[in-house]
Amino acid sequence: MKRLIFPLVNTLVLVALFAVIGYYVADPGTWILLGAALGLGIGLAVEFGLRALGGSLYRRRASLTALIEMVLIIAFVGPFILVYVQTTPQRYPVCCIEDSGLGDHVEAVAIPAADGETLAGWYAPPTDADGAVVMVLHGSRSDRRASLFHAQALHAAGYGVLVYDQRASGESTGDRQSVGLYDQRDIAPVIAWLSARPEVDGERIGGVGLSLGAHILVMAAPTTPDLRAIWSDGLGINGAEDLPPPKDAGEAFIGFINGQAFRMAGLSLGAQPIPFKALIPQIAPRPLMLVAGGLDPFEAASNRDYAPYLGENGELWVIENAGHVGGLWAAPEEYRQRMIAFFDAALRG
Repeated sequence: MKRLIFPLVNTLVLVALFAVIGYYVADPGTWILLGAALGLGIGLAVEFGLRALGGSLYRRRASLTALIEMVLIIAFVGPFILVYVQTTPQRYPVCCIEDSGLGDHVEAVAIPAADGETLAGWYAPPTDADGAVVMVLHGSRSDRRASLFHAQALHAAGYGVLVYDQRASGESTGDRQSVGLYDQRDIAPVIAWLSARPEVDGERIGGVGLSLGAHILVMAAPTTPDLRAIWSDGLGINGAEDLPPPKDAGEAFIGFINGQAFRMAGLSLGAQPIPFKALIPQIAPRPLMLVAGGLDPFEAASNRDYAPYLGENGELWVIENAGHVGGLWAAPEEYRQRMIAFFDAALRG
């Protein structure tokens, strides 16, 4: 009976840990069972395997197991959870077009995208005769409604606007989300769909990306020349190479975790992320505005690091009193004016 004490204690420890993970991924039952199975399995293997060897290895089984489990959690389990949370689908009905604030001519649309997927969204045609249109892409674990405030500001300035649910989000099809790696393929088909509409000038299409939406536009832009201008709000990193050199052990640890997460995402999705420091120079000479919230130190620092890679028409704006994608609320009038002036120069100039 004494030989079961260590396996049971180890089981309780991993159950508690995986219960926390389950809470964050909204599936505690599955993760508790997984933690129990792993904890008991590892505990039994260590107890009976090292018992046969005896000596100091057996006497130090608790510390050895803790060390092994810590390495596994840091190097594999933690990064896997980050990828798992970001790639599980979130599909549900999205309501309501009459509350979109995009005018009387807004319509629900279904756009054929890459890989046979269909993107559900709302489209409001331009009210100005120049036919300029701006896509507004929402952030992760969200849907088109998170894009509406930016879209409303642009539509009030005469632009056509398109907001849509990214694949495996809201009412769009798809088996999994992809941290933008699959979504970048959709930008060219979306632009082609817009260009085919008689009221749209295919030479005057731009994009606003919010958080993950910014990632998607920046990833797609180098191979999508018809994307004429990008307003990127809340761009993060797309690989450990985008992180600044670590100043201490803590930053080195964060860099390792991020690197592992990106490697796992690449293996899981079959497409390795390309660092933004390599992508941003390829967007020039098209206009690119990087907007960052100064209250998010990591976001502000990352975007400042990208500034040297901007081309002649690139610009950085750090809004010191804004959080992540919070600029429109922290400085509403200045934000609207600068965003509209940016697209006026890029698409109407």
